[in-house]
Amino acid sequence: MTMPEKINQTELDALIDDCLEGRLGEPDSAKLSAHLEQSAEARTRYWEAASIHGLLEHAMQNASLRAVTGQALPIVSRPARWLQWRPLTAAAMGLVIGLFSATVVFGFVVQRSIGKTVPLALFEPGFENSAIPLSIGFPDGPSQWSGDAAQVVAAENGVAAKEGKFMLRLEPAAKGALRIYQVLDLQTLSPNVGGESREIEVSASFAAAGSATAVRYMIRAFAVTDAPDMLGSSWFDRRDESIASATRGLDVMPGKADWQTFSVRIQVPRAARSLVLFFGARTPDKAARTSPHYLDDVRVSLLVP
Repeated sequence: MTMPEKINQTELDALIDDCLEGRLGEPDSAKLSAHLEQSAEARTRYWEAASIHGLLEHAMQNASLRAVTGQALPIVSRPARWLQWRPLTAAAMGLVIGLFSATVVFGFVVQRSIGKTVPLALFEPGFENSAIPLSIGFPDGPSQWSGDAAQVVAAENGVAAKEGKFMLRLEPAAKGALRIYQVLDLQTLSPNVGGESREIEVSASFAAAGSATAVRYMIRAFAVTDAPDMLGSSWFDRRDESIASATRGLDVMPGKADWQTFSVRIQVPRAARSLVLFFGARTPDKAARTSPHYLDDVRVSLLVP
């Protein structure tokens, strides 16, 4: 029997993300499938990523029915999603369902809820200082917001701040994707907290000026061994150098006018000295790219078992 090619966590996350987005080619699809067969940890990461893409409830129903009937069941996708599942995605998801049971999933969820939450210092998480400097491009250090064009504003366009008086407006972009970054200095964390890795949760709230179109909001986190002031303006183009990463997206269908809050968790190795945070919005409908989106109530917490 041929052993599957070894892949690290960063490459695994990239393969899973490409698979769920329908970008995975045939060689990489075979590599991912072989790794999922051999690694329970990889299957856990795939299952969590799949839930992010909106089909967890269908997968759990199918897994439960399979456990009862012993029959393989098809994957059911949501027709309303503006990002549809591709054949490679369905095939990989079927593999995971075949290797998982509903009991395992339940135990995984319960385990993650145990522990205490320690808030970490974040620069202007609620944007209540209307005069904070906002830079274009990738941050050149910690304690700053940077990215695409943005502005701190009060209530406007029918949207009021989720917390306090102010929020961050992400200006419309013709390319359809809006993004904003912040870099956290992990060197300030107590060395006595956590083991070989630390679990960190990042949450944020998004809202749209217009709710007539679909939008995907994203939170991404990257653990990096470089200190914050050593990353450089081109670091995001080299993000595959990170030693750990996590991504979560939220698809919001037309008609949702209220704030949408969600979070992502990342296992940060002790060797990491920086945590790069990415918040973004992507509008698939070109005709709707004239409306801004808003970000507020950003929180970062250390989860202590």
